[in-house]
Amino acid sequence: MKRLVPLLLLLSACTVGQPNASSPPPTPETTLSASPSPSPSESDTMSTSASPSDSQTTDVSASPSATDGSTSASPSSTTTGSAGSFRAPGEVLDLNGEVTITVLDSKRAKVNGHRGNQVLAMVKTCNVSAASGIELTWDTWVLLGPDSEEYPASTVRGNAEPTPAYPNGEGRLYKPGQCAKGWIVFDVPSGAQLSGVRYMNSLGDSAQWRVSASV
Repeated sequence: MKRLVPLLLLLSACTVGQPNASSPPPTPETTLSASPSPSPSESDTMSTSASPSDSQTTDVSASPSATDGSTSASPSSTTTGSAGSFRAPGEVLDLNGEVTITVLDSKRAKVNGHRGNQVLAMVKTCNVSAASGIELTWDTWVLLGPDSEEYPASTVRGNAEPTPAYPNGEGRLYKPGQCAKGWIVFDVPSGAQLSGVRYMNSLGDSAQWRVSASV
């Protein structure tokens, strides 16, 4: 009996160190790190993609300052210089296809029998298609100064009028196809500055021509 007791003790000591076949193996700790959470740096990057700064950038493109440039497209000027209203010598005024009028030339010249200084304008008028005829007169003509001065055609009849003379009334009617060309005399003050000669009839038809540089 004394020999059996130590043998049983030896057998029990050997079975204590072996694992129990019926118990499940312990869960490995490595499974906890299989799906690592994003690092702090990655989360910061994700949050900046939807930051308010992006929405501010789109707001700038639609801000009122973007529409300010449209105001510069407004018209900048509507004025017209008075010099543009003067025709060049020889340029024709057409009155509805019935009558044509033009100033061909102008010059300073002393006319005996007139006082002061004289300026002459060579005028040509044609009746194109006015069936009733037209009467020509000096009353429709004036010289113009640079400061709105007006000098009407002379009413004086000198003893040495320039020739050819433009018709001045006299009751003659010019029929279609007929023209008249001649000088009109203007009495002007000494030293008067002149810018043009103007035609205006009783119907309101009007035009003005530049005088020659020598005038």
